This record gives sequence, C-alpha cells and structure tokens, in this order.
Amino acid sequence: MLTFPNKYCQLDAHPNQQKFLALDCLEAFFGGAAGGGKSAALFMAALQYADVPGYSALIVRKDTQRLALSGGLIPRSHQWLADSPARWNEARRTWSFPQEKGPPATLTFGYLSRPADKFRYASSEFQYIAFDELTELREEDYLFLFSRLRRAKNIDVRLRVRSASNPGNSGHLWVRERFVRDWSPTADLPEGMTSQGGVLWFEGRAFVPSLIADNPSLHREEYLASLGHLPPLTRQRLACGDWSVQEKGQFRAEWLRYFILAGEQYELLGPTGTTLTVIPQQACRRFATVDPAGTSADLDADARTGSRSFSVVQVWDQPRHPDLSRFLILRDQQRDQVSINDLCKMIRRVHSAWRPERIWIEQEKLGHSLVCMLANGTPTIRADLVPPGISDKATRAAPLANKMERGEVFLPKYNSSWRQGFERELLAWTGNSREPSDQIDAAAYAAIVADQSGPGILTIHPVLFRG
Repeated sequence: MLTFPNKYCQLDAHPNQQKFLALDCLEAFFGGAAGGGKSAALFMAALQYADVPGYSALIVRKDTQRLALSGGLIPRSHQWLADSPARWNEARRTWSFPQEKGPPATLTFGYLSRPADKFRYASSEFQYIAFDELTELREEDYLFLFSRLRRAKNIDVRLRVRSASNPGNSGHLWVRERFVRDWSPTADLPEGMTSQGGVLWFEGRAFVPSLIADNPSLHREEYLASLGHLPPLTRQRLACGDWSVQEKGQFRAEWLRYFILAGEQYELLGPTGTTLTVIPQQACRRFATVDPAGTSADLDADARTGSRSFSVVQVWDQPRHPDLSRFLILRDQQRDQVSINDLCKMIRRVHSAWRPERIWIEQEKLGHSLVCMLANGTPTIRADLVPPGISDKATRAAPLANKMERGEVFLPKYNSSWRQGFERELLAWTGNSREPSDQIDAAAYAAIVADQSGPGILTIHPVLFRG
C-alpha cells in the first residue's frame, strides 16, 4: 500500500489509486464504474504536496451541495483530517495546512454551476486543479481553468490537472473523446492509444480505468444489488464503467461518412473507408447556411444560463449531376459567440474565402435583419431565408437525419479543427430543445435547401464520375 509521506494524510491507497497518484504528467483522468474510489483519489492527490509552503489546490464539482452531501468530499475530508493540524474555514470552504516555515498550503472546494462561474477563479493560481464528476461539466469550463494553473519559482511542486467521473451526463461525449476514445477492456487498444502498467495514454493524457472490483473497501455485492434498481443504460454505465453506451440519439455514429480532397476532386468514402465515388469540385454548386443563434428560444436560454449562444456558418458543396445531387459535402464551418454585427463580418469573411453562390439564413427575426444588412453592405452576396414551414428543432433536423442514415452527408476526414465538435453535438443530441444544436440546425438547413433546390443544370461527361 502507498502511504502519504506527509503528516496531513495517512490514508492507504488501493492499487488503481496508487497508479493515479504516481502519475507525473500534466493531465490525468480516473474514470469508469461507480464505487471505484475515484473521488477519494482526487482528494489524496490534492494532499500529496500539502506539506509544501504556499502550495494551493482546488477541487471543483458542478455545485458545492453535492460536495457537501453525506459521502461527499467535504464531509469525508473532515473525517480524514480530523487528527491533523489542518484548519477548516467554512466561509471559504478551504483547508489550511500550517507549515514550520513559510505560508500555509491550502485546499479549496469550488463549483462550476453556470458558465460565468469559472471567472470566479480568474485572479487565482493553483498548482493542482481537480474536477469531481467531470461529465457534469462543460468542456469550455474545464479548459479555461488550465489558465489558473501556475506557480511561483519557490513552490517546488508539479503542476497537475486531475479529474474523475462515471460515464453519462451531458459531458459524456467530450470526456470520452478526450481521454477514453474507443477503449474497451475486451478489445484492442484504439489507434494512437498506448498502455503502460495499466495506465492508458493518448496524446500525452493519462486514463486510469476504474471498476467496482478495484476498490477493496467497498461491499461489492451489496452495491451491485443497489444498482440493479436503476434503468438498464444507467446500470450498465455505473456497474461496468461502459463508456460506449449512450442514450438513444437522433443521429448514429455508423451514419458518419467522410471525404478526402485529392487535388481538385472529392473522394467520397463508404462505411468501410473504400472510395464510393470521385467528384470534381467544379462539378458542384456551393452554398452556405447560417444559424444566427438569435431565436426567441435562444435568447430565453441565454437569460437562464448567463451564456451567449453560438452562431454557425457552414459551407457546403452539392454535386450538380442528377445521379449524385443527393450527396452533401461539408467543406468548412465557423462557430463563435458574436453580436449581429460581428456575425455579418463572419459571413462576409466566409463569402470572400469560399465564394458560395447563395447564403441561406434561418427564417427568424434576426435572420431577416441579417439578410437586409448583408444586402445593404455587400450587394455581391446573395442571401436568402431558409424556406418556411419548418417548426420545432427535431422536425427541422429530420431531413438531415434521413440523409445521414442513407449515407449522403460527408465530412472532412483530415485537416479539420471543427469536425470532432460537430460530431460530438450530433451524437449527443436526443432532440431535447435544451441540448446544444446550433451546428445541427445549420446542417439541417443544408439538407432542406438541397432537397428543395434540386441538382441544378450542368452538362458533364460521365467519365468524370466513378461509382
């Protein structure tokens, strides 16, 4: 057993926790089944340098109420530190660890309930930042707190970001993509992932898988019996640590198709990665779609969350040849939180770079304003409103889902900074109006426009196409 080499914690770590505590990389994740000792490992890691003057650690969760619940980290910290010299400040939710020389070390418990909460830490600095139940949090908030990770030269500790979580919750897909990928205990390692001593590595980040059986202090049979009362999906995630299971979404991973740009031609790839057909770029009509994120529903959501919604501009190519016009090729996407004036600038930049024949904008109040602003400021831009008759988001997305199910929508296989985020939103979306769907909305407009506009007229020799 690994015992802490300082006076502030004499807890014994089980083997998986020992692997986690021994890591010296910047970023590590302890994830899988419930009851695997993950939260305790985060606390132990926070105390590894509690005997260093000036050391500062932060453990965050979505809200402090969950940290304070029975069995949560705050009451457990009181049990673990009861016989130590550490002192608790209830108002600040901070433990102080007196030193023989120099300032005390500290461990603070924090929260990230709303998007604006991350700015509470904007003037702070920590050498250790941990996220308990990471899948409850947003990726933007997680990445922002890296900016708070720093130290003075006289604080001789490693900088560390550590997190732990069960599968599930709203952040399931981004956490899986960052750490877990397609890993399974019964399959070969995913491409790009390596294993060293039971720790999995991907792009310099460490992942320690966690199972119920890994925690010898837990009464396994009783806990599994308790989990037996849960719905099948939740039970499989919590009991088995299965990251591959997700809610029934509107889009499926097996529908995803890709293209390769070979010179001036598109190679559209089938489900196995073989070339389905080759299409010259000049044989396509190009258009753009815009989701301005300015509907009344968007504004209501912004007021509730305190966060501005994202606007999206997508560039699409559609073959003009009648036999191939069912295909849609997504060339580029721009996504940002912008004002209407800055969105106009974004659209103009996209138009200058890609020269779409027409730009289609969501038919809402903000969409009407955008069309007028573009027409007045840049007469060469042809901007129109998406044809009416589209109601709720799920109905609007149906043509896109149908096209994707038939394998008719193609995303760039290489050289894309935005594709993974787009796929993550697609696969996470269950049709719930509260879920992010700005990228889906813009793609849905493309499917609607493509179906209603038809292939266009172009006479081209059949030898250009290979099926």
